[in-house]
Amino acid sequence: MRAFAVATLVLVLTAGSAFAQDYQAGKQYHKIEPPQPVTTTEGRIELVEFFSYGCPHCFEFAPQLHGWLAKAGKDVELVRVPVTFGRSNWVLLAKAYYAEKALNVVDQIHEPLFEAIHVDGRHFTDEQALAEFFAQHGVDRQAVLDAFDSFSVDVDLRRAERMVRAYGVRATPSLAVSGKYLVDPGETGGQQAMLDVVDFLINKERSLRKR
Repeated sequence: MRAFAVATLVLVLTAGSAFAQDYQAGKQYHKIEPPQPVTTTEGRIELVEFFSYGCPHCFEFAPQLHGWLAKAGKDVELVRVPVTFGRSNWVLLAKAYYAEKALNVVDQIHEPLFEAIHVDGRHFTDEQALAEFFAQHGVDRQAVLDAFDSFSVDVDLRRAERMVRAYGVRATPSLAVSGKYLVDPGETGGQQAMLDVVDFLINKERSLRKR
């Protein structure tokens, strides 16, 4: 019985390894052509999350990504990029994210804003409503409105739109590794499978850097 258990374990591990090696560009992920510049600290692996607060799948994915990041390794650095796909409400929510960044309150607002939309059913239709929400979470209301109208938030939003086009993002959530590879759950068959592919690509990057 013990020998059988060991043999089974070896078979499972081997199968898992073989499956990981089956990940192929054009199937479970896409190569980004041309590769895009990264913004992370030198020596770290950039992981870009393309998301929207208005996307229910992004809300479902958030705790999975958070748990995965806790075990991903200190060399992995997350960069969030809000996607609009030309939807006016998603543009507003993308500006909200960059207002959070400008005011250094992402930790205060990011998760509560997701929950307000997808758990509480709140609809934010203008900057005033979002500023009021920020204020309810301890952020100065006028500072939020000023951030919405700031040059830096406008620049960040335009940069995000360029990244979405350059990376070829077609769905949310999507993940990009090192400006080279793009993964979305539609190609992998689910969100957990998307993270499995990202693990594979990050390990691939680590191997390249050791050469």
